[in-house]
Amino acid sequence: MSNKVVLKADNLHKHYPVSQGLGKAKAYVKALNGVSFELQAGKTLAVVGESGCGKSTLARQLTLIEEPTDGELFINDEATTGYSRKALKELRTEIQMVFQNPYGSLNPRHTIGYQLTEPLDIHTKLSKDDKRDKINEMMRNVGLRPEHAGRYPHMFSGGQRQRIALARAMMLNPKIVVADEPTSALDVSIQAQVLNLFMDLQDEYRTAYVFLTQSVGRTSCR
Repeated sequence: MSNKVVLKADNLHKHYPVSQGLGKAKAYVKALNGVSFELQAGKTLAVVGESGCGKSTLARQLTLIEEPTDGELFINDEATTGYSRKALKELRTEIQMVFQNPYGSLNPRHTIGYQLTEPLDIHTKLSKDDKRDKINEMMRNVGLRPEHAGRYPHMFSGGQRQRIALARAMMLNPKIVVADEPTSALDVSIQAQVLNLFMDLQDEYRTAYVFLTQSVGRTSCR
């Protein structure tokens, strides 16, 4: 099995300017200050830290929402700085995110099927039938029935909504998924089920995970 590095952070920095008032020198908040790691295909990296330590800033860097102040991020050995908007759009298909609040990350006005179809509409040229087959397959993979695709987010439990959020993140078969406290909003009895689902999908698709958490006991590392 290949040990290919799919994600590499090389001395990432992110400093935000803060105004201190008229006539005063500009100050900076150092949200990230020299983060480096390598993540291999099919492996999990846990980033553990208290609130305010920069985990969310790191997530925005990894998912290409923001550029680093200094340092470099590599996805599949490709540096991510200096890309055109079109090239970044293609590169973003390689790394997806699952947010902490499954209800807040889903649009309450659209059906689950619509929301799973959206990334396929934007990034692929699959036929309508192929898209339907892909959605049905992914729904089954996360433990839901394909016929539930016509329902809305409020019709599901919290655990089911997080399964849907994970299904949406996996629709493009990304190399990497960044998960921001993906079980902290769920009941304790459901957390283990969702984590096991993450691991099952990792075994099937060889997806690399970055778990952001406040407690090492809330996630599982490989």
